[in-house]
Amino acid sequence: MGNDSKKRKKHHPRNGEGSAKKVRFSLPNDTEKLVVDDAAAPAPAPAAPAPAPAAGAAAAATATTSENDTELSSLSKYIRAWLQRQSRYEKASLEALLEESHHADEDHEQEIDIAALEQPIRKTLCQYSEEEKRKSFKYECEWSKCKFMSGTDRKYFLHVESHAEITLDKQSRSYVCEWDLCDFLTVDRNEFMGHVHYHAYHTKLKVHGASMHMLLKMPSCNNDSRARNTIDKRPVTFRCEWGGCTERFNKAMHFFHHASNHLIDQFGPDKKSSRVPLPCRWSLCKNTYQEMHEASHHIKAHTTEREIACYNCGTDFWSRVKFVDHCVRQVEMSLRKYKCTICDRYYPTMKLMKIHRVVHRTRLQCQLCPLMCHGKSHLAKHMLYKHLEQRNFKCGQCEYAGCTKQDLDAHLRAHDTTKIFRCEEFGCNVAYKSEQSLKRHISWHYNLPTPLYECHLCNGKRYTTSYKLSKHFQCVHQLQHPPGYGRYRYKADKDGIFRLAAYVQEKWAKQSQSEKVDEASSCTIAVSSDGDDDGESATGKQTDRPQSNSTIQPVTTHGAAAYAPLKGKPSIQSFKAVGWDEFALELKIDPEPTVEEQQSAQGSQAAATASKPKDVKDFTVMKRYLEPLKKVMKTEN
Repeated sequence: MGNDSKKRKKHHPRNGEGSAKKVRFSLPNDTEKLVVDDAAAPAPAPAAPAPAPAAGAAAAATATTSENDTELSSLSKYIRAWLQRQSRYEKASLEALLEESHHADEDHEQEIDIAALEQPIRKTLCQYSEEEKRKSFKYECEWSKCKFMSGTDRKYFLHVESHAEITLDKQSRSYVCEWDLCDFLTVDRNEFMGHVHYHAYHTKLKVHGASMHMLLKMPSCNNDSRARNTIDKRPVTFRCEWGGCTERFNKAMHFFHHASNHLIDQFGPDKKSSRVPLPCRWSLCKNTYQEMHEASHHIKAHTTEREIACYNCGTDFWSRVKFVDHCVRQVEMSLRKYKCTICDRYYPTMKLMKIHRVVHRTRLQCQLCPLMCHGKSHLAKHMLYKHLEQRNFKCGQCEYAGCTKQDLDAHLRAHDTTKIFRCEEFGCNVAYKSEQSLKRHISWHYNLPTPLYECHLCNGKRYTTSYKLSKHFQCVHQLQHPPGYGRYRYKADKDGIFRLAAYVQEKWAKQSQSEKVDEASSCTIAVSSDGDDDGESATGKQTDRPQSNSTIQPVTTHGAAAYAPLKGKPSIQSFKAVGWDEFALELKIDPEPTVEEQQSAQGSQAAATASKPKDVKDFTVMKRYLEPLKKVMKTEN
């Protein structure tokens, strides 16, 4: 016998000792069973009674086996319960996702009625109460991980201010605002309390905007929502300048209520008007008013109080009308049907286009250059940047100096290495220092066309950036800047390519003038002298105009066939784009059948229907009896 056979014999278990066991779990609906299968060995023969120590060992082994069976049974029960919970969670999450997708489809399919928004807002909101207009949604706290919600102003403001008080107690040197999307930092306790209180006031304005958006079914705002809680440029501490009052406040709501009490004291209790003009007592203000609502609107210019704010981007407005205009301006181009004839811009409502036309009518001439400005603010900005040499806002890290605080803040972003703009597309970790660079990168993700800039003086010389075309104008053509500007201005032509703005405007003006000449030459007015001598009309009544021997008759000289109705059935043969908002259509005109052909076609159709016998199913009376018969035949089958 070899060594291998000896080893196998040595490790082979004896009958009834050390036999291998296979454990298998079974999870039926009612009970769990632990199946234990012995090895494929014959059943052990009954042995003689073992001594006492052997009996004790067998009892210990039996106890251990029972403990293992109990643990396995409890484990199987735990696994089955966990599987049941997971199935319930998966079913609930699936139902929630389906419901959310249905609501998303409904929101996407909701059409925007621009014509309804052109009506006065007061007429549209007359069926709703003031509570519904302002608080159709609850106030939500956005402090860190807080999930508090309330429908009353007092509870919400007290809750938000409690966060500021806890922060003031915990921190000592500097105070950091933990509001969502806010990175405000200060060392002043009063300023920090006023800042947090203004967050609550701003949320109140945004809830008002969300309620108006829902009730009026307005188009959504498309601005960046990450700036909805940015209130760094808004004042958070106030000082009353009414008359001899010098009281200070660090809470916006308290200051606004204090200023309104001054107006009530001036007009008197329960009075809405005054017979004599009342002067505004705010320092350095010379305005007067007689109506209470005029005074309330005027005092908001001093206190910076706002009426409503956009729930998406956080921009606040003086009135609801301004908020509606803010959202309507952002509709897509297909809904903009009003065009400005001067600059070819499109607007969704006639009101917005009229507001825009005022810009073209109010032009102010600069006294130092031939530039025409759109208004006083435009002229002041032009004088500051082009004719004054004051650069009071200097950078502490380089030699840069700006004209305004906004210019300095924009420059400091180049030095800031902590604030970056990261691409949020899946699998892309690119980061930029400016938002403009990030937008250019995102356009690459969606394969958006790159803008082209073309030189109108060369033969099709094109560039991918305006900077390169500007260098081309300076080095090749020695072209001067427009009067009053420090750079070249470009405008998209009808073919989508950007060219010099002055060239494009002059080109469009010539085209529109030639079109008007063509329309005027297509139809002229001729004067003939074969009228009535008595100056009476065809009805025999005396006319109001003076008697004359001439009558005015429209006579078409040419192009009349273009305005005649088409004879036949037109159908589109081909369709292609030839320019910016210009398309070429090729129509196919099928000749109309003559009267004889129509009569012959009708006769042949009648003969075909007469030759074919009518089925019993075609009779409407028989349908009532055939339907129950079909049901009986289906049940028999």
